[in-house]
Amino acid sequence: MFDPASLRGARQADFPGFIEPCLATKHDEIPRGTRWLHEIKFDGYRTQLQVRAGEVYLFTRRGYDWTARFDAIALAARRLPVRAAILDGEVIVPGEKGIADFAALQTELANGRSDRMVYCAFDLLYLDGFDLRGATLTDRKAALAAILEAGRSGKLLLSQHLEGDADTIFRNACRTRLEGIVSKLRNARYESGRSDQWRKVSCVNRDAFKIVGFVAAPHSLTALYLGRRDGPDLVYAGKAATGFTDAVARELRKRLDALKRVRQPLTRPVKKPKATWVEPLLEAEIEYRALTPDGRLRHPSFKGLREDMAAPEPEPPKPGRRERWGNVQRLLHGAAVPSPARLADYWRRVSKPALQYLGRRPLTLVRHVNGRTFFHTGALPPVPAAVHAMQFEKR
Repeated sequence: MFDPASLRGARQADFPGFIEPCLATKHDEIPRGTRWLHEIKFDGYRTQLQVRAGEVYLFTRRGYDWTARFDAIALAARRLPVRAAILDGEVIVPGEKGIADFAALQTELANGRSDRMVYCAFDLLYLDGFDLRGATLTDRKAALAAILEAGRSGKLLLSQHLEGDADTIFRNACRTRLEGIVSKLRNARYESGRSDQWRKVSCVNRDAFKIVGFVAAPHSLTALYLGRRDGPDLVYAGKAATGFTDAVARELRKRLDALKRVRQPLTRPVKKPKATWVEPLLEAEIEYRALTPDGRLRHPSFKGLREDMAAPEPEPPKPGRRERWGNVQRLLHGAAVPSPARLADYWRRVSKPALQYLGRRPLTLVRHVNGRTFFHTGALPPVPAAVHAMQFEKR
């Protein structure tokens, strides 16, 4: 078994739970030189695989537990020769010539199947009592290769890095119709959040955009209206009218009908008389040619839903079934929203008696942004020293 204590920069630590992933920064040019390693940019769902106490868990980029949806991968990971580990990687469905097929992955998820899915691991963050994030990328990948080799599963693959002429690597990636490459500093430690030590260069322009509305057709739709974040604002990004099959358009219509709203969710309204507006809870993967100077998409085409990036939609309760706790990021329809001044005045008046009941208890944060009131999830904004942040497992 691989000894994590042998890695320079590794430190003994308790199991950290979900780790916010390191995200590559988009660049137009490939970094050159021997300091960089290059990996294939996979067309799938970024996923964190955790092994602890004999159980396996798989989490999306936003930290949602998708173990049940990736159950074939979870079953294979049980055979890894580790007591506790956290792997970073991507869930894909290999298509023609082994190239990741995003549409096929969407189909597998829609059908509730996972037998065609494969986990491509490219980093190791924790292993058997040691936090490896302080070790170099090359050392972390060597440790990852060792445990995957010992596990010997066709469901768990190592993302091999490439060395050599960066321009040739990129040209070959585009020629074989891959999404692009990710270049990483070989001696870098692992940093959560957006990092310039990981750089992505794409063969095509693709990104996730909020679905803010649609153009209706009988039991279907003909186009999606898209939004993008501009600081705290949600602004109009364009209309995608291609990329759906009839079946996909009908399924999207069912999903979006449940999210209808009267007013458009955009911070700066646009005139779209054919639009049916929706709560911007779903994100679409969009391929596009370029952006206009005002940030609109040119020739956008729908590639699929990014369900790993959005909060799960609540299931309707079923008679006689004990309900499980859902995700806490949910809308509070019809909630009363006082002004900031009224809210501050209220808490000044009730703070002393309220603290008798609220002090030393975990609380959830309710926010009101762009006309939506919802339970906050994810990293907290800055809070006073007297408010302590907790981490605990929902189970």
